[in-house]
Amino acid sequence: MNRSGTWRSRLMATMLGQLQLATYTAVMLGFTGATSTGLWLSERSRLSVGQDRLVSASESLAVRLKEEGHPNKNEQVILQELQEHSSGRTKLWLEKPDGKLLTPRRDHLPMPDGLLKAAMAANPQRNPGQSHLISLQERDYLTMLNRRLESGDELWSSTEISRLGAAQNEFLAWMILIWGGSLGASLLLVSLLVRKITRPLQELSKRSAELTAEGLQTAALPVPRGPEELSQLTRTYNALTERLAQSWSQQRQFVSAVSHELQAPLTLVSGSLKRVIRKAPELEAQLVQRLQDAEDETVGMQQLLNDLLDLSRSDSGRLQVKQEPVDLRPLLKEVVRAQGAALDRELPLELPSEGHSTTALGDAARLRQVLLNLIENAHKYSPPEQPIQLRLRSGSNGLVLEVEDRGIGIPLPDQAYVFDRFHRGANTTGQSGSGVGLSVVKLLLEAMGGSIDVRSEPGMGSCFRIQLRRTP
Repeated sequence: MNRSGTWRSRLMATMLGQLQLATYTAVMLGFTGATSTGLWLSERSRLSVGQDRLVSASESLAVRLKEEGHPNKNEQVILQELQEHSSGRTKLWLEKPDGKLLTPRRDHLPMPDGLLKAAMAANPQRNPGQSHLISLQERDYLTMLNRRLESGDELWSSTEISRLGAAQNEFLAWMILIWGGSLGASLLLVSLLVRKITRPLQELSKRSAELTAEGLQTAALPVPRGPEELSQLTRTYNALTERLAQSWSQQRQFVSAVSHELQAPLTLVSGSLKRVIRKAPELEAQLVQRLQDAEDETVGMQQLLNDLLDLSRSDSGRLQVKQEPVDLRPLLKEVVRAQGAALDRELPLELPSEGHSTTALGDAARLRQVLLNLIENAHKYSPPEQPIQLRLRSGSNGLVLEVEDRGIGIPLPDQAYVFDRFHRGANTTGQSGSGVGLSVVKLLLEAMGGSIDVRSEPGMGSCFRIQLRRTP
């Protein structure tokens, strides 16, 4: 039951399947109709030939009897005429008004047992000109009450049409065989044509599913020469991707321009706040705290602008990342010291023993930016009393750096999109954030030849694992 339902859903879920099913159904209905019509015409032809044979024989006998002065002739003469006009297939006989039957009695004209009785039983009203098909001893016979003579005698006839039916059935069998082969060839041809016609749709669907902001410039499809509907749909798709590419380009330019324009005033505001806090110790503690909050928000805004600028540079191919040896041991110690004090949070650090190399290929400034981003992200979504664990260890393909927290975790449906731009988890409601930090982290690491992934369990925390190349 489930397999049948799955088969039907797969067949009907696609336009290709629906077109094939509709075409197969139409072809099968046409084949069935043609076969049924052929059978009906074959049977009709068999009966028509048999009826013509009966009419011809009975007319010839009637004319002969009339010429010889029937009914004045005796029964022997009539029997002789019946024998002369009967043949191996066609039999003639007379039914007298008193019910007596006159039938040919030659050995070479055997009369099947029960034929006369069955023939007359098929026409109890004795209606002249009516023919009936009867079967005796696995043979088919066409019988007819041809006419009622002037003497009151009724002229009956019968002819065997089994051989005619066998010939027609053989012909029909060959026709069915030919039609069956033609049907198979037609279905194969239909399948190929349907696949060819729907190929642009499948390509359009595939390209649409793979469409990304970076691929908008090369997303245009060649316009097919097929049906006008497909050509028009392709042209519409190309026009849409062109507009999206233009819009995306304008958006990147806008973000880059705004980020650059805001950098200078934010730097000025941040510097002024720091000087005020440092040179005004006589201010009230509450006012100092507010100034400190403002300075923190300014720093956060600067970081967001830096992230947006990095994304913009990457989109335009202007992102600059170094590829040089970086000793991670002192870098991690300095980050833990600075961020532990700034965030007032415990940041345990696990390092390999002194004998193991901790030098990776990368950009020291960018690696620091990555670590700060991950630590701040963990800090934002973790309880204050919980530590943020950092680990550095040797992996099979390089160095592995982990940043693990015991915070709210990431819902399973969001884990596949956690590094996408502007994506935020379903459980981050109420927390500030832009959704660009992790995308920048992945962007920078991949530019350095590294990678990042995450494993997380909602309510238990998350662990971001960075893979870096080891120096040769």
